[in-house]
Amino acid sequence: MGDRSEPTEPHDGDASAAYERIADAVFALDGEWRFTFLNDRAERLLERSESQLVGAVVWDDYADAFESTRRAFERSFETQEPVSFDAFSESFGSRLEGRVHPSETGVTVCVREVNDRNGRETGTRERERALRDAYEVIADPERPFDDQLAALLGVVRRTIGTEYAALSCVHEDANEYIFEAVDAPPDADIEAGDTAPLEATNCERVVSTERTLVLEDVDEDAPELADRAGNAEWGISCYLGTPVTVDDEVYGTFCFYDLDARTEEFSDWEVTFVELLGNWVSAELERRRYERELEESNERLEQFAYTASHDLQEPLRMVTNYLSLIDRRYGDELDDDAEEFIEFAVDGAERMRDMIDGLLAYSRVETRGNPFQSVDLDAVLEDVRSDLELRFEETDAVVSSESLPRVEGDPGQLRQVFQNLLSNAVEYSDGPPRVQISAERRGDMWEISVSDEGIGIDPDDHERIFEVFQRLHSHEEHDGTGIGLALCRRIVERHGGEIRVDAEPDEGATFRFTLPATPDS
Repeated sequence: MGDRSEPTEPHDGDASAAYERIADAVFALDGEWRFTFLNDRAERLLERSESQLVGAVVWDDYADAFESTRRAFERSFETQEPVSFDAFSESFGSRLEGRVHPSETGVTVCVREVNDRNGRETGTRERERALRDAYEVIADPERPFDDQLAALLGVVRRTIGTEYAALSCVHEDANEYIFEAVDAPPDADIEAGDTAPLEATNCERVVSTERTLVLEDVDEDAPELADRAGNAEWGISCYLGTPVTVDDEVYGTFCFYDLDARTEEFSDWEVTFVELLGNWVSAELERRRYERELEESNERLEQFAYTASHDLQEPLRMVTNYLSLIDRRYGDELDDDAEEFIEFAVDGAERMRDMIDGLLAYSRVETRGNPFQSVDLDAVLEDVRSDLELRFEETDAVVSSESLPRVEGDPGQLRQVFQNLLSNAVEYSDGPPRVQISAERRGDMWEISVSDEGIGIDPDDHERIFEVFQRLHSHEEHDGTGIGLALCRRIVERHGGEIRVDAEPDEGATFRFTLPATPDS
């Protein structure tokens, strides 16, 4: 549009004739926002004649078309300075570009309609690009969270048109606001780690209400907030922020602001865009907190297991040694009952040692595991067959297998899984063990099945057997520490998979577990 910073009053006859000759729609409003003049182009745009509209309030008759630009109209009249606007009108199906020129008695508005199809397509492309850019940031699993957050703040800030963006962490009790991440102009006097009193910020309102706060003009939209230091001293004039929650408690805010008030409203799509990505930040922070707590729990578990191993192994070793010494020194003087008692005691101490070793192995699955690599499960199975060869020969076990795939994993831990499952299949068989191993692709995972023809498992115990120290049989019936299957589950879960059992009493059991496929498998 041409520059008409000082248009002639349209009520003047010559001016009216001039406005009729230009291509833009021109209409005038008085101080009460009532129509006082329309040129022919404005009549066609508004689809009503001047005689029909003169005296009508623009917000009453054309709320959809001009409500979003109302602030531009009001600001121009109040400051007596021209103000431009650009807004999409659903009722017209097009984008409106215009400029408001003030006078002492009202405003004159020059507006042109941008082709509706081009306007919609441009808006759609911009939204699609914003969503694509945001998705590329949050969908990259290898990108550190701090980098993701910095990039995401930039994407949203540019999309909604503000200069400043931040993720805050707040402590209500301490009245503390911490800038955890910031995207701002290079010369801005703000950076991550800075703090401020919570009560000085607009974010306090977000935290206290746990709702999104939208302020295109702080002075007009929330005058009770205008005197806060963040607005009065820092010069914040517009604000859009949404709460970030972790474990159902407000963690902070995902917020965007500017030093200039907006002449247009934040669109519903922009607000939704901010809320959507604020929800992602909430979920990611919650996941990271869970991982930290899990890591701390694993470290405590390992420390406990190590302490238990160190503190208990020596007394157990002493008990075993003294019992053996008694047997050697006084064996000729002991009756059969005493010999049996000593044998039970030694056996119990050895089982306790096995349980401690198993607990230590269980606690170290996460902290002592090796980095994942491409693992040939056929090679893993061959190693396990070699380790259990003597046991297979003693029991006449037959283990058959289809060709197994390559997976991403820790070869040492996967060897433990196969060894535990095959050992159990042999242990819990009435006759010569018969074991079948197979694999089936399921999306990005391989499902491995280990089936036997043994004594089976009651359905009520399908979950219980994967818990630590849960045994279904006495030591007289079957050996074991009650940790093997719990260890299998922990290893499989470390690999991002699941393990379960399908079994019925006296009908054998099939253990199924999933492992991540390699890109070429």
